[in-house]
Amino acid sequence: MDDIVVERVLRIVELVPAGRVVSYGTVGIVADCTPRYVGRVMKEFGSNVTWWRVVNAAGRLPAELLGRAREKWADEGTAHSRDKALTSAFLTPEALDALWSAHGTDPDERLD
Repeated sequence: MDDIVVERVLRIVELVPAGRVVSYGTVGIVADCTPRYVGRVMKEFGSNVTWWRVVNAAGRLPAELLGRAREKWADEGTAHSRDKALTSAFLTPEALDALWSAHGTDPDERLD
């Protein structure tokens, strides 16, 4: 995996506000990678970021994460049902891109 893109994805995820979620595709648009790549990054490196705020396009997470995610969603006031985040909780790609433009810092070309 490309260290720069991995770091960019993780930094973008950290910008998602409490109570909101984004899809893998939305993160991919802002990070300039595919939704599948975002999913791989989250699976391998996402445990140290706000992983519960990144869901699939239907608002779902893998079954093994759902119980813990529901607790986080309840704590943060994220609109959700028993098995998924609701569409009202989703940030648009434009909103996430605006957060990235205003507050994000792209990783250097070389990570040490």
